[in-house]
Amino acid sequence: MMNRYVKQHQHDAMALVTAFGQWTWSELMDESARLAHFLNRTVPEARHIGLFAANSADYVIAVHAVQLLGKVLVPLNTRLTMSELAGQIETADIDLLLVDEPIDLSITQFELTSRDDASLATPHEWATDEVMSLMFTSGTTGRAKAVKQTFGNHMASAVAAKTRLGYGTSDRMLIVTPLFHMSGLAQVYRSARFGSTLYVEPKFDVARTLELIETARITHISLVAVMLQRLLDAGLSRHQLRLLLVGGGPVPRPLLEEAERRQLPVAQTYGMTETCSQVATLLPSEALAHIGSSGQAIAPTQLRINADGEIEVTGPTVTPGYYRQPEAHAWTPDGYWQTGDLGTMKDGYLYVHDRRSDLIISGGENIYPAEIESVLLRCSGIQDVGVVGRPDPTWGAVPVAFTVGTFDFDEATQLLHDHLASYKHPRHGLPSTSCLVMSMVN
Repeated sequence: MMNRYVKQHQHDAMALVTAFGQWTWSELMDESARLAHFLNRTVPEARHIGLFAANSADYVIAVHAVQLLGKVLVPLNTRLTMSELAGQIETADIDLLLVDEPIDLSITQFELTSRDDASLATPHEWATDEVMSLMFTSGTTGRAKAVKQTFGNHMASAVAAKTRLGYGTSDRMLIVTPLFHMSGLAQVYRSARFGSTLYVEPKFDVARTLELIETARITHISLVAVMLQRLLDAGLSRHQLRLLLVGGGPVPRPLLEEAERRQLPVAQTYGMTETCSQVATLLPSEALAHIGSSGQAIAPTQLRINADGEIEVTGPTVTPGYYRQPEAHAWTPDGYWQTGDLGTMKDGYLYVHDRRSDLIISGGENIYPAEIESVLLRCSGIQDVGVVGRPDPTWGAVPVAFTVGTFDFDEATQLLHDHLASYKHPRHGLPSTSCLVMSMVN
């Protein structure tokens, strides 16, 4: 991708901007090629390269460096515990990690800032069906699954987004979501494909985001609903915004109405890791006319609802399957991917009613109850446990655990701390607290 498309961009045009510097396309290409040369010289046999770091310019440079080498990129969630991380490293057969600081795991690690003076001489030319990345999705059995995404998947997703939403060289795209999520990583690929300027922030900060939207004249930003709410509460105005893409669950009607009042171009979207970002998107002009809808399918993706009410999808953005877990594949005989989500179609518009049966979406993060249940069952005294999602005004939903048996609360808390990222811990429904709710059932 880097070699094929970036060469088309004006070399002195701005490619990447952070609070610490800015890089033209020529400079971004040079940095990436020098990191690629370093990796090719030191670990030429590595096939799967993990990326475990916070958002930064070096993260974006590393994404392109791995592509130049023709290696498989595996972005990893920095909120994971070391136990979860070790499991994903094993599942994805990761050969080395690129990190912003060393971690306490016995795997080859290099810092993101590693460079050679020389540049990689011969970049890899990607074939459409080559697997370019593995991204993890939570598992219904408690084991995370590595989703295979091909070069063709990523390119088709970028082109579909441009066709439906519009991206070009004059656009300025702000990333405040994690780059290890599809919503963040997709912006990197779109920028490389179409020459847009990418503004990357280490995390979501309301005041900083508002400042950039105004002073940097941001045109595109990707958010989840809770981020949009906080920006609205802080006085968000349109300025040069052409698109606020909101995923990770439905946008509450009051938010849409307030966005409409301020003439903010909010586009709701439905997608998943298995479809390499968006499946359907509701355009800003349609937002209030189709409340509750995720919009129309983004061509050439096709949607249908099966006899059980499940959403099925086919098209060039759909994964070829899970890495080394073919038993988890969800293909129909005629080539549609079964999403596990329930929905209906009305006049060509998709309405998602339930996400993957027991899936809990909390602040844009996917949580499967089985993950939490499998950890709590390790606690002595817990005979059985069930986890459900409880509606939450801030996060959309939060997990709550119901247990059978008598157990040590501190032991259960420690197990959760050791084995699960904090956003997966059972919580009260109140946004101001993070206490565990583990109601004993007699």
